[in-house]
Formats: sequence, C-alpha cells, structure tokens
Amino acid sequence: MKLIVGLGNPGRRYAATRHNVGYRVVEAFAALHGIALSSRKFSGRFGRGKVDGCDVALLEPETFMNLSGASVAEAVRLLPMGDLATDL
Repeated sequence: MKLIVGLGNPGRRYAATRHNVGYRVVEAFAALHGIALSSRKFSGRFGRGKVDGCDVALLEPETFMNLSGASVAEAVRLLPMGDLATDL
C-alpha cells in the first residue's frame, strides 16, 4: 500500500492559501482516481482506493502542519504498508 499525505492547516483562515496546497493536491488526486476522502481516521480525512492496481491510502491530517507528524505516524503504524520510502 502507498500512503499519500497532503499537509495543510485547518480552518477558513488558511483555506485558499499556500499553506493548504497539500490538501488541494490530495483532493485533486482523489477526484481523478475516484477515491472518496469520506472517513475520519488518523486525526484527519482519509480514503482508500486502487490506482493502476496498487492499493492507495490518502490522508489529510486535520492538524496544523507542525503537528501532523502524529497523524502520519499513526497511519504508517496501522496501515499494511511494505517498505517505506518518503518522497516530496
């Protein structure tokens, strides 16, 4: 499984700012591949699907960016992921 995380900051104040570009990228990816971000897991919005036969999990932590590590760490710990690679 691949985990794609889009970082951002919660609240209307940041909605249309550069701080939330990670959210927008994940939302565009989800729409393109028909993946609903309809679950509330790992302190954020979460969805799963398949892309080109690969299991994919999408996560938008609903914490401020500097606190998102806990959300991502929980997802990595609980999701069935193989070898980890980090890409920006």
